[in-house]
Amino acid sequence: MAQFQESLRGLLSEEEFSALPKGFERIGHVAVIFLPPELVGKKEVIAQKLLEVGGVRTVALREGPVEGRVRKPTVKVIAGDPTTETTHLEHGCFFKMDVVKVMFSTGNVHERGRLPKLVRRGEVVVDMFAGIGQFSIPIAKLAEPSRVYAVELNPVAFGYLVENVRINKVGHVVTPILGDCEKVSPRGVADRVVMGLLHVTHRYLPLALEVLKPSGGVIHYHETVPSKIKFERPVARIMEAAGGREVEILGRRAVKRYAPGVDHVVVDAKIGPA
Repeated sequence: MAQFQESLRGLLSEEEFSALPKGFERIGHVAVIFLPPELVGKKEVIAQKLLEVGGVRTVALREGPVEGRVRKPTVKVIAGDPTTETTHLEHGCFFKMDVVKVMFSTGNVHERGRLPKLVRRGEVVVDMFAGIGQFSIPIAKLAEPSRVYAVELNPVAFGYLVENVRINKVGHVVTPILGDCEKVSPRGVADRVVMGLLHVTHRYLPLALEVLKPSGGVIHYHETVPSKIKFERPVARIMEAAGGREVEILGRRAVKRYAPGVDHVVVDAKIGPA
């Protein structure tokens, strides 16, 4: 990234150069970059330099946040090959996707590698917001669960989920389920529930407790939260949803900075019997 930034030093003013983002997302052959308003006018210059980074054939601009319940990214190609379908390799898993049609964040790479290490042999896992399989597939491939139910609402993402299950040869473990998680999630089956959603995740905490086995289990709860209360609010919401059931907080960590003053955090909570 430092070499890329230096290549722009003579092409941008000092003010523009200081506003350059510290990094960009590399998803397969696609470089996805977010530019502040003062740099949008220089997007072609910046994109051309990104195309000189090894392996980058397409440059796309992230124009806004992920949209709606289907989590559609606001991304537009600005340079290079217009093909936005790519295959991304991570933790030994292959993820095929179209970066302008489905959501995928490279900022969650550590979390996707961490979860399989926590899953115990024979567990049943329910991924309530599976996307293209970014949590379900590493769990199935790198751990030894007996079953992973991968629930996804977006039909486009679901199509890639099914394809990625095939590519990674985990069809004997992963069961993809298309539909609204509130309607189609299996109840009372899970030793572990993955809640890899942002913004409105707390609304689904009561559902997560229904998905757990009556004997209880572990919830991995993601949330975007003001940095000043980055762990207090998620824990409070889990305790409230538990409704008197025993709760043990196993871990809490900041996944990444989501926006100025806002963090993406995850809390691992063990929920006792109903």
